[in-house]
Amino acid sequence: MFTKNIGNIREVPLPFSNGLLSAKLWRTETPQSAKSSQSKTLPSQTRYIAYVPELGLSSFGLTDSEASFRLFTTLIKYYRQLKANQDKLGERGLNHLELLKDWMSGIEERMTVKQVDELAGEKRVVSILSRLR
Repeated sequence: MFTKNIGNIREVPLPFSNGLLSAKLWRTETPQSAKSSQSKTLPSQTRYIAYVPELGLSSFGLTDSEASFRLFTTLIKYYRQLKANQDKLGERGLNHLELLKDWMSGIEERMTVKQVDELAGEKRVVSILSRLR
């Protein structure tokens, strides 16, 4: 399949990466399948590509948010595979694992509930019953 038109490549922030990983996002238009007799009348299909150059990973989607979400899940799956096979990895795999460890620790830190001082927590808690009166 040949790329007909490539939109502007834009760099998008990769959440929790601390600047170690970057992501690029762009839009492509590809012609419809030549097998279809109506391919000349059908519009080209627009797809979005999200790519992390440091790891060489990319994902595709029909919208930019779909491509970004697929890239996010791909990075998590890739991290799990690297972590599970850590003893079999070469230098490149170990470098990728280090980059993704930092990225995953940022995600885990963000998703972890932090312990709040009990007194400070009580001051912020408002009873639902007091709001109904």
